[in-house]
Amino acid sequence: MIKEILKFFNTIKAGDWFIIILFCALIIVSTKFLWNLPQGEYLEIYKNNKILATYSLNQKITKIINGAKGDTKIIIDNGRVRFVSAPCTKKYCIHQGWINKANQIIICIPNKISISILGNKKNYDSINY
Repeated sequence: MIKEILKFFNTIKAGDWFIIILFCALIIVSTKFLWNLPQGEYLEIYKNNKILATYSLNQKITKIINGAKGDTKIIIDNGRVRFVSAPCTKKYCIHQGWINKANQIIICIPNKISISILGNKKNYDSINY
């Protein structure tokens, strides 16, 4: 098996390697530029799929929200936000860390609380018309 793979690599010419490396570099560069999300401006906090509050990200505050299983602590810190404490068992929402780009979301499913970052304009995807 390894001999067949080595034989295949030996049959590839220098020009073929150049094209392969060029396309790999093009893919890496294009994903860097195409997935660059804009900085978020506002934060929406949802409780039971309903908007509870909207805050500017340009402040430093701590919010405690009473969810389905208990209190959840969220910190907004000068352009970024995160869950600090939650009553859920796995703590995935806390391990998500800081978010600061538009359209990023953190969800605490057991406590039915989510936070979503918005930019200054609405972005639409293929689901929205």
